[in-house]
Amino acid sequence: MTHQVLIADDHPLFRAALIDSLREMEVEFHISESSTFLETQTHLSKYPTDLLLLDLCMPGNESLLGILRLRSDHPDLAIVVISANDDHEIIKDIFNMGALGYISKSSKRQYIHQALLAVLSGELSFPEYHSNGQDNHLLKKLNQLTPKQLRVLQMIGEGALNKQIAYKLEIKETTVKTHISEILRKLEISNRTQAALILQKLTIKRDEISALNQ
Repeated sequence: MTHQVLIADDHPLFRAALIDSLREMEVEFHISESSTFLETQTHLSKYPTDLLLLDLCMPGNESLLGILRLRSDHPDLAIVVISANDDHEIIKDIFNMGALGYISKSSKRQYIHQALLAVLSGELSFPEYHSNGQDNHLLKKLNQLTPKQLRVLQMIGEGALNKQIAYKLEIKETTVKTHISEILRKLEISNRTQAALILQKLTIKRDEISALNQ
């Protein structure tokens, strides 16, 4: 069986090293590459993909919200985050957003192979993995949002007005208001400020990740 794999990372040298590592495994892969979040979305919309190896810090990725958007658009896609950020809380958030695994960029090849084999077998692969029902509460509510509602939520967090959201998404302003009402209802909140605060919980600042990557 051939597994369709997409490596989404903006560093070509790391992509090349990861490809070499995959080719050492006794598994047949068809490997594709992307260097931006938009390229990743475009590829996933056009080509069947079994496994996505995703860098949180790639251009255009809204970090944790990016994972949620990909899961919403492609519910059967196995996502493994590969990052230089080994912070335990962030790894826990990656799990809570629905990724199936986390691999540090500093991992040895043997660990990478074991982690990927576990995910391809339908298992989770996280360092010091443990489940926490309370941590999953927000995720369960966010999973009720449609892809369009997730996009509206993101733009609310960016401070966009209804008219701006309508223009960018090419929908009517009344439709934006309907989406916002549904977002508030599903997230069990009462206003846009609370929605923006929820978004902040999902967003890792790029400069913080970049500092950890150095």
